[in-house]
Amino acid sequence: MRAAFKNGTHIMDNSSERLLDKCEGIIAKSKWRFWDDFQNGRNWSKFELLRLNNIQKVSSLEFKHLVEADIWSKPMSFEKRLILLPSWSPNSGPLVSPNSDKCLQEIINSSISLQDVSAPCAVSTDCWNLFFRNGAGSGYYLTHKLLLLQIARARNCWLSPATFQRQTREICSAIMSEIINANSKASIEEMFDLFLEQVLLCGYEGFSEFIQNDWLFHILKSQRFSGCFVDHLTDELKSRIKRDVNYFEDGCNDHTTGLGAAVLGLYYVYIVNE
Repeated sequence: MRAAFKNGTHIMDNSSERLLDKCEGIIAKSKWRFWDDFQNGRNWSKFELLRLNNIQKVSSLEFKHLVEADIWSKPMSFEKRLILLPSWSPNSGPLVSPNSDKCLQEIINSSISLQDVSAPCAVSTDCWNLFFRNGAGSGYYLTHKLLLLQIARARNCWLSPATFQRQTREICSAIMSEIINANSKASIEEMFDLFLEQVLLCGYEGFSEFIQNDWLFHILKSQRFSGCFVDHLTDELKSRIKRDVNYFEDGCNDHTTGLGAAVLGLYYVYIVNE
C-alpha cells in the first residue's frame, strides 16, 4: 500500500489509511515470532535442521531478514509480455516443490552482511541445478523457482538483469499456460492455494496477464466471512496441500490466507496505479 502511493501522484483516502493502520497492527503483533521467540529466532548460519512429522524441514530461523518491508517495496508497472508455452509434461518437475528452505537459507547466509552494495551470493551446486539452471517444472516447483529468484534480488544478491528477466518470463509464461489448462478442467478450485501463489508471484513482476477482473471476483467470493482463505474450494480432501500449515476452525489456513491477503494487496496497487 505504501508503494502504491509512494510516487505522490495519488492521495491515500481515509479507508485506505484505516486499512494500512490495521495491517501495521497485525505486523506488530506478529513480529515476536521473528525477533523474540526462541523457536523462531535461531541464527540461520547454524544450518540447523528440524525433523517434524518425519519430514526434514529447516527451522524458521532469522526470517526477520525476509519480512522487512523495504526490501520488497519497489516501483511497479504492469504490461503484457508473456508467451504461452506448451504445458510441461508430468515428468518435467514435481507438482509439490522439493524442499526449497535449504536454498533459501543459503541465500540468507550469503547476504546477511550485505547493505546497499550488490554482491555475489553463493548457493550449492544442488540448489543451482534444482532451482536456478532453467525455467522448467510445474506447480509449486515453478513458483518456488521464481520465489527464490525474487528473494535473491530482494537480498541484494548480484543477478544479471537479463538472466532474471528471461527466467522470470519463462517461468510466468509456463505458469499462465498451467492456469489456462487448469481453468479449462475446472481444477483451479481444487488447487486454490497454488493459484493464489501463481497470481501473486507473477503479478508482483508486473505481468498484467495475472490481473484479471474475473479472477479478482472469484478470489473475493472465495473469502470467508472472517476474511481468511481455504486452500481448496471443493470437498475433495485429496486436494489439500501437503505442507506444514496451521488450520483454523473455519477450515482456513495461515498459508493460503497470507497468499490471499497479498494478492488483494497486489490488485490494490494495480487499481491505484492504473
